[in-house]
Amino acid sequence: MTKALVSARRSSSSGDCYSWVWVLPLPDGRFRVAAIEVPKQLVDDDVCFFEEDMSTPYLKVVDEIGEVDAAVLEAGVDPEQLDAPWKNDFPL
Repeated sequence: MTKALVSARRSSSSGDCYSWVWVLPLPDGRFRVAAIEVPKQLVDDDVCFFEEDMSTPYLKVVDEIGEVDAAVLEAGVDPEQLDAPWKNDFPL
């Protein structure tokens, strides 16, 4: 894994939302693994949205890179699907 943000699409708990898992390297060497769900309308209409507009059904901070794959699996994505955000339409 690089030291850059990576993400992957995941199944959403709601048909009205898109969902992604993303992995963010933190400055202290740990990794933030989160699943987010964003209303489709906001994404489809290219509307700016904020943290309060999305839900976070999964959030875990892991201490080592070796723990990332297990956390990504817990969040509902195969770690092999992780890629650069622009390759899976992750809304940066």
